[in-house]
Amino acid sequence: MHSHPPVEPLRILFAERFYYPDGHGAAELPVDLTTHLASVGFAVEVVCGSEPYAPLEGDSPADPRSKGVRIRRIPALLPGSVHRARLVRELWFCLALTPWLFLRRPPDIFITQTAPPIIIILVAAAARLWRRPHLIISMDIYPDVLLAHGGSGIAVGLGRLLKPAFAWAYRGARGVIALGPGMRARLQDKGVAAERIVEIPTWATGKLGVVPAAENPLRREWALGDKFVLLYSGNLGLVHEFDTLLRGVRQALNSLPSLRLVFIGRGGRLEEVRRLVDELGLADITRFSELLPAHRLPESFGLADLAVVTLRPEFAGLVVPSKLHGYMARGIPVLYIGPESDAAQFIADAAAGVCLRVGDVDGVAAALVALAANRERLSQLGANAQHYYAREFARERGLARYEGVIRSIVEPQVLADQKRD
Repeated sequence: MHSHPPVEPLRILFAERFYYPDGHGAAELPVDLTTHLASVGFAVEVVCGSEPYAPLEGDSPADPRSKGVRIRRIPALLPGSVHRARLVRELWFCLALTPWLFLRRPPDIFITQTAPPIIIILVAAAARLWRRPHLIISMDIYPDVLLAHGGSGIAVGLGRLLKPAFAWAYRGARGVIALGPGMRARLQDKGVAAERIVEIPTWATGKLGVVPAAENPLRREWALGDKFVLLYSGNLGLVHEFDTLLRGVRQALNSLPSLRLVFIGRGGRLEEVRRLVDELGLADITRFSELLPAHRLPESFGLADLAVVTLRPEFAGLVVPSKLHGYMARGIPVLYIGPESDAAQFIADAAAGVCLRVGDVDGVAAALVALAANRERLSQLGANAQHYYAREFARERGLARYEGVIRSIVEPQVLADQKRD
């Protein structure tokens, strides 16, 4: 009898700057994905940074290494917050990543998200050199997101300069994950073949339950009592729009004095939002908070009678705010302010909230007053959101689809390589 050598597991190299332990949604999703892939037999190695985007407080989630994931960390170049000297830190990460991509035995497939953006080009080049497939998880589309910001900063100039290289990387990917149909259309406009684009929405991370208002200690701590609470939870980033929201709140207060506004998170527009809150005289009804420890997520989401998602018009199809999935998973009705987009389509399909356009201050005010007066409708919108999430966005569904896509790319390649050998 002839003995056969043991079958080596299929090897994945996952490159992403932000990974475990990190409270940022775009860092938590790859933890779910890589631990799942390791659990079903892949040999998974993650090359990531050493600094979290959003530091976790309290208990950390399960360490992916306990599930068989190998983590290789690139040391930080500078001390201090990851948000300072951002471009320098990103360039350093890419430079330090290069030996891991080009000077080691290649994996069966390279996978990358989009942080930092240039990583897309680096991974594509390594995949081309080693004649291995690569998969892009398009959390945002680059350099389009950079260019949509406008201005003349170094990052924008670099984005313009590297636009052809980004297009080459996307077109050369064996698969590109789009977060919705609008993003799919944008990717096709970049020249990505339709058959290589797969829609897999993100899913909610953290504990999915909520603590009801009557039992919620955070409501007591923050003196919210029986107020009507409008919650914005997550990144206050450059892609989001707040002027319409805040002016609508100001107008609604005349008819809805119980209205309170809570922002939990940080981001590039935080100081701008603080200034506008002061200018509009909303400081007394607005609370700002840093991200809370993971174990308090059920309390913070439980504050919301209504939750907010916003998007600037120029970012439709380039970004799908992940906070939407967090709200829907927990049965929280949504007020969306932005252009026609994937987020707006999801909310409309689910009948999970109200969608309004940027600039519609009167509409925001009217919606807040009407929803606060109709608790039955609010409850139905929340139930609709939760049902839709379970059917379309659930974590198990997303992970199964990722696994299927990766196997469909890697297994034929490995068989072809074995035949050549």
